[in-house]
Amino acid sequence: MIYYYQYSSPLGDMMLASLDQTIVYCGQPLANDEGIKEETPYLRHIARQLDEYFQGKRTCFDVTFQFLNGTAFQQKVWQAVIQIPYGETRSYQEIAQAIGHPRAYRAVGSALRECPISILIPCHRVISASGRLGGYGNEIDKKLFLLRLEQHLC
Repeated sequence: MIYYYQYSSPLGDMMLASLDQTIVYCGQPLANDEGIKEETPYLRHIARQLDEYFQGKRTCFDVTFQFLNGTAFQQKVWQAVIQIPYGETRSYQEIAQAIGHPRAYRAVGSALRECPISILIPCHRVISASGRLGGYGNEIDKKLFLLRLEQHLC
């Protein structure tokens, strides 16, 4: 059974979802969420970690992920993005190279757009090779907020 929890962040309301002791979703509230809306101890634990992150007290998360959807390529991208250290960025091209598909930088952007777990998987740390911000579901202000939060605290 999937458990859902509404989380209020500085970026607005978010939805956290877990299956057992793994996160399966962190992002915009879902309209069609089939499961139980309940604040489980595990979801409270994740919410506390997010609070600490937004307060500048946490630079990494103690989280286990489970991808319920996504192609093998997308999941490789998401796993590579998890490895980007706090306060650092990588380009779409660098991620493509890291997963063994050096010409697939546009596909990397598409994979990030489909990532079901925002912030915990730091898609905001991926930028263009020129340093230009893009992506993030056209919510550049949120991406910029997260990058500034991390760079300010490094």
